[in-house]
Amino acid sequence: MQPWRRRFLLLYMMRIPLLFMTVIGFLLPWGFTTSMFHGVADLSYQQLAWAAFLACILINSAISSCFLVLLYGEERADGWAERPTPQERISPWVVAALYVYGAVCYISFLFSICRFMWSAGRLKDVTVPRFFLWSLSGWVTGILLTGMFFLAVLRFAKPNDDDALEVYAFPVFYVIRQFFGDSWIRSFKKGTRSQAPPGSFAAHDGRFSRMQGSILGPGFASSPTSEHPDRIHSGFRTATIFLIVFLIAYWASGKSTFYQLKDLGPWPHDVPNTVLNFLLLFLIFWSSLLSGLTFFFDRFRVPALVVLSLVLYLIAQPGSSDHLFYTFHGPASSQLVKPTEAFHDAPEPVIVVTAAGGGIQSAAWTSRVLCGLRTDFRPTAGNEKNQFASNVLVISAVSGGSVGTMFYLRCLEAPEGDVSPADWAGNSSLEAVAWGLTHPDLQRIFFPWAPNSWRADRGWALERALLKSAQFPNPESLVLTSDSLRHPVLLLNSTDAQTGDPVVFTNSDFACNPSDPAKPAHNIHNFRDTAGDGIDVFLETAVRMSAAFPYVSPEARPAPPASVNAVHLGDGGYFDNSGVFALSRWLKEAVQGQSRKKRILFLELDAFPDSANLDAQAGKRWYYQVSSPLETMLKVRSEAQVVRDKFSGEDLQTILNESGFQTTWLLVRYAPTTGASSALNNPPLSWHLTTTEQDSIKGAWSHVEPTVRAKVSEFLKGPPTDLAAGACDLYAPVVDPSGNVVNGVFQKRCAAASAPAESGKNGSR
Repeated sequence: MQPWRRRFLLLYMMRIPLLFMTVIGFLLPWGFTTSMFHGVADLSYQQLAWAAFLACILINSAISSCFLVLLYGEERADGWAERPTPQERISPWVVAALYVYGAVCYISFLFSICRFMWSAGRLKDVTVPRFFLWSLSGWVTGILLTGMFFLAVLRFAKPNDDDALEVYAFPVFYVIRQFFGDSWIRSFKKGTRSQAPPGSFAAHDGRFSRMQGSILGPGFASSPTSEHPDRIHSGFRTATIFLIVFLIAYWASGKSTFYQLKDLGPWPHDVPNTVLNFLLLFLIFWSSLLSGLTFFFDRFRVPALVVLSLVLYLIAQPGSSDHLFYTFHGPASSQLVKPTEAFHDAPEPVIVVTAAGGGIQSAAWTSRVLCGLRTDFRPTAGNEKNQFASNVLVISAVSGGSVGTMFYLRCLEAPEGDVSPADWAGNSSLEAVAWGLTHPDLQRIFFPWAPNSWRADRGWALERALLKSAQFPNPESLVLTSDSLRHPVLLLNSTDAQTGDPVVFTNSDFACNPSDPAKPAHNIHNFRDTAGDGIDVFLETAVRMSAAFPYVSPEARPAPPASVNAVHLGDGGYFDNSGVFALSRWLKEAVQGQSRKKRILFLELDAFPDSANLDAQAGKRWYYQVSSPLETMLKVRSEAQVVRDKFSGEDLQTILNESGFQTTWLLVRYAPTTGASSALNNPPLSWHLTTTEQDSIKGAWSHVEPTVRAKVSEFLKGPPTDLAAGACDLYAPVVDPSGNVVNGVFQKRCAAASAPAESGKNGSR
């Protein structure tokens, strides 16, 4: 074979292990800076050691896979032929290059973790040495474990003619052999096994080995002769043993997290099974599997991914492996409170809340604001009710805002002044989601017929993580339509994955019935419209389906006893990321026929800083067109909805004011304090907050809390005296008593018209 052809052939056959080394060295460090993988590298020192250990195992396994290709790749591609002895096939410079590249990737990986931990506030100048010591401990453990495994297998290997070079394909021993010889390795063997001639072609000679060799062929087995049949190369047998050991460790880590999720007690202080650990285990699994598949199918010039995809597609055909969520029989819709009844019975004045989506950032901000306002208006000697909590009529929430609403409900069960649930809302749920992705959902791919496989997935894991963080005294009672959740009215927004229509999980009798021919099919739907009247869910399930962030949580459909034709549901942010749409529809229905024109405060919560508009952009290169459609869709899902909801809110205010209702719109937006880092101005979309980010949320609320409290108090006291009937002031930032603009707080007040408008003006917009 021509030298250049051999080089390119072997380089091509090493593409998978080289790719996975590149992933850990360059793609993961880049991912740590993105919103999707935010928080993955936020580790304690013990967790850092585990990550360094697993990364070492991944790098070593990738280098060993490359080493096997260097030994047997040419034989696999072109068949058996007279070739140099195994130790003569490899240049020490090539092995050295593999180790250098592996070291670069490993150091880059650890450096990116160090940089993130520094930005997250976990590291300081005095603790940086501790970072390197814990990293070193993980690396040393990985090297020692791999070396001990190699020597153990070498000591108890079966063949009489074994050689460390080709049998176990552990490259570091090849390097040692080049400098020190192999006598010390061979002396580790005992008896006649140590007398095998140097350079012998090692192979296991058992019956199973011969059968494997005859099936797998060149590259996997020795060339058959009249004296010896083809036998599997020991390096592959050892790699298989190593993979089995890894799978046992992988199963044990998954099982331990599963039992932690089943127990609703608080998380351990320093869990070893971090998101990064699950991710590294996931990469080790796929690196080993794909390296083996490509080595096998490259002989036939068939892409291994095509074969794997076809096999997994055929495996999935016999039975459903769909994602489902738990449902059960509950009260009929007629037993639930109607919007008109809820509005009629609500105390004067009325507060309605919208909580926008945005992952754990929105969850923490929503709960912080609502729990904080509950504390600000705690009962007094003259008023036994909490003026804020008792006057909140309805909360329309989306995605992370729904999660924050759940923790606000937990605040309502806490003593007055206790805002601990707002702190708990910042607890990470990313570990649970990562466990679901790398364990039950991976099982779902390879074993879709496994019993009850749908009951445990990353969506179920997210539900359990939220419950563990919320610490409800009686979580079994959290049925969405239970008496304990009658107040406030909840509108937890989701999206029909088939039609794109909005779907609302609610504890009120609200939304149209699509089976009614008099009403349009494309409308806002109560979850019961799609699942069947009388079908109920737990609160955490409704929250999870509202927060089914793309790919992080699966789009799922209700399990029986819900209708078999029930649709899949996705994140509520697909349709409306603010909750304004569902609230406007509910409120328009609620105020119909109301003789008492109660004052209404719209409290809008947005957990992300206001984005700056760019009047001009520099010219783009041709490749901008590759990413721009996706970027535009993401902007429409988030930023563009702000514009739509702003005008929708103004239209709703106009309709209500013309109908005789006095309204105030109060927007409370997260705004980092002056001088905050750029990272705090670009909050994460995942389910993890660093300590620095949690402190930033607390600081942002502390900054605006006096102003928001004053504006809510002003509204509760009575209608404005400086507005004429039917007049509105401008939607503008709020100014504090000192004349300073309060960053993040906007207000628009509208006085009621002198006379209610005609009913025709109350129509839908």
